[in-house]
Amino acid sequence: MMNREQQLAEALVGLADSLADDVDPVVLLDRLALNCLDLVGADAVGVMIAGVRGELRLMAVTDQRAALTEFFQLQIDEGPCVDCYRKSERIDAPDLGESAHRWPHVAPYAREHGFRAAHALPMRVHHQTVGALNLLVTTPGGLSALDLHLAQALADVTTVALVNWSPHPLRPTDVSSSVQRAVAAKATVDIATGMIAEYGGLSLPDARSALGSWATRNGRRLTEVAHGLVQRTVPLTDVLSDPR
Repeated sequence: MMNREQQLAEALVGLADSLADDVDPVVLLDRLALNCLDLVGADAVGVMIAGVRGELRLMAVTDQRAALTEFFQLQIDEGPCVDCYRKSERIDAPDLGESAHRWPHVAPYAREHGFRAAHALPMRVHHQTVGALNLLVTTPGGLSALDLHLAQALADVTTVALVNWSPHPLRPTDVSSSVQRAVAAKATVDIATGMIAEYGGLSLPDARSALGSWATRNGRRLTEVAHGLVQRTVPLTDVLSDPR
């Protein structure tokens, strides 16, 4: 069984390999969330990236409670992730019970969903912040300084890979363009997931799993398959009839 240092090294190598493997940005951000869940002690994780007008979009989340909390932050326009993105600095809330003065709506809402502490870490490259990583904890006290440094390292590597991703690897790109392509890719995956769920009578998590599994088995990128479903060049029946 690997120790924590070995797991961290493997996670960093896996994220860095995304630069060479042209991994879809949706998959990349899912990996970041799961790595933080496994390695730094967070009980739930959300990843937000800024859209073209600077509005944050939820790109990856590890469970439904976290999804509700993250979406509520966006709806109310307050909370750790919002502050982290705007200030381009880490935001710590080791006890959400004492954070109502900072976030009068979000802090009580997060507590209602079982979270007692939160940390939001900036996702930035070349001194430009493009999003925020939210670590949610179910016990007060929050995460250790070492855990937070590890999470920031994972976020930094992921952000570099994200802004270097392009569907056309030989075409020059910039930070803003790459981030917006990632946001658009996530939107396409969400539409395709909804189509699969509706057509097959599946839950959204099961539909997303079916989409990812079919793409992997057929050696295709997730966003490529999602685009094919939206454009009707990949039949829904193919994804649903394949064994999962």
